[in-house]
Amino acid sequence: MLDSFAALITFPALQRYVNVHTWIWPVGEIIHFFGMALLVGCVGILDLRMLGVAKGLPVRPLERLVPWGIFGFVLALLTGVLFVVGDATGPPAVKFQNVAFQFKMLFMVLAGINVAVFYLSGIAERAHETGPGEDAPGAAKVIAFLSIFFWIAVIYFGRMIMYTDDLMLHRFFVLD
Repeated sequence: MLDSFAALITFPALQRYVNVHTWIWPVGEIIHFFGMALLVGCVGILDLRMLGVAKGLPVRPLERLVPWGIFGFVLALLTGVLFVVGDATGPPAVKFQNVAFQFKMLFMVLAGINVAVFYLSGIAERAHETGPGEDAPGAAKVIAFLSIFFWIAVIYFGRMIMYTDDLMLHRFFVLD
């Protein structure tokens, strides 16, 4: 199944373009980092408030940062697709076999499910009513903690992609 999907997103012309224009990759990295900073920064502020940091702030006004976080996610997603599709080291199927890449995708999906639960279950509405000095509902705290955990895992495994699976496995498991 992954090989079929990889074949769909294999664009040799894009690979050639990225490799001929050496500025594309570093600019993409900068945009990717900026997008992740926007995402984690904006969502992280809301998550930390729900966990009890800066209790003097009401939660509802912090929700205005979420569209900026979504914009950051879109930037990171688009540049991430460029990295997978435009990578000259091989077709996307090679990246899909990377354990770190698989974990990054898993934690991105879990973060998406987490945010869907937050907004679709009514927890968000209860959390938005949290005023200055008040504690967020327990369910909102759990979701906030998971959000921070999932995004840190996405960042960590994203950084580990460039290392070989063998190196990554040796760091966590004694294989010798």
